[in-house]
Amino acid sequence: MDLCADRAAFLAAANVSRETLETLDRVIAELDVWRQRSNLIGPKEWPRIWTRHVADSWQLLDHIPDTARVVDLGSGAGFPGLIIAAARPAGHVTLMESVGKKCAFLRAAIEAAGLPAAVWQGRIESAPAIKADLVTARAFAPMPELLDYAAPWLTKGASGLFLKGERWKEELTQARQRWNFAYEAIPSRIGGSGVILKVREVARRHD
Repeated sequence: MDLCADRAAFLAAANVSRETLETLDRVIAELDVWRQRSNLIGPKEWPRIWTRHVADSWQLLDHIPDTARVVDLGSGAGFPGLIIAAARPAGHVTLMESVGKKCAFLRAAIEAAGLPAAVWQGRIESAPAIKADLVTARAFAPMPELLDYAAPWLTKGASGLFLKGERWKEELTQARQRWNFAYEAIPSRIGGSGVILKVREVARRHD
């Protein structure tokens, strides 16, 4: 599938306003420039950037209010953080990433698309106390470690929205060994056995 057909397939399945699509196009165009000089997206992934990466991120929007403050952990090539920012112009996304070249791309994409977002560069353990309603992550860390990273926000009332693959049940079992939490597993619309994990009421276990 070529890129135009991939974009058309995404648009056929998603309800995207004209304004949001223009913003998404600017983000993807910037990614195209940067991927050719830095390994942000593998060459095999690029032809399905819309139906795989954008669509995977897009499904989180059903659970993100218009004015939500979001912290995106391990933002990498900007999925889901840049996509959320493009679709929620009244909100704000803080993208957290430790790799310098990825941060440079994220800042360039934010500027190119005029996104309501900022980049925090460094280790998440050293991040400042940024206020957030939601914490997101995609392909960042297994659930036990992910909850460790997200704890500064989750234990203060924020909810987690985590895109997880087929091993999500195993990861939940491992996470429960050191965390108490409520969760909802929402089947992914991208196919396979992945889910969106909505996590709330998080507290460290003391047994």
